[in-house]
Amino acid sequence: MPAFSSGPILNSGSNPSTSVKMLISNEDLAAAATIELEVFLVTISSTGAPKVPVAHQLFSLSPQQVATREVGIAGFPGYETQFNVTGSNVVIDVFATDADGRLNDAQRVLQPEESTISAITPVP
Repeated sequence: MPAFSSGPILNSGSNPSTSVKMLISNEDLAAAATIELEVFLVTISSTGAPKVPVAHQLFSLSPQQVATREVGIAGFPGYETQFNVTGSNVVIDVFATDADGRLNDAQRVLQPEESTISAITPVP
């Protein structure tokens, strides 16, 4: 399975998100999957500004297993999630929540909406 990204997501307005949550599901009946997850803080207003890595995780999921991951993004104008998956039937959805734990509909990215990328960004 190729690597994919949410692309830069704007985190502004009257009620910005404070965390991004990822729901990861290995829907394969027999094979385990390995997931490499990265979350970056991005400055939307500055083209070409470097991405600031805030999370880098590598983990595996057994068949029919579901996992969640949460990363804080409070106070930053934007963020991006990237995933590299080895496994044929893994679904990853991204949801952002505000300080009260409410979902921010404008910042949710479902698996079919994510962009395929050649590789995830190397984290130093």
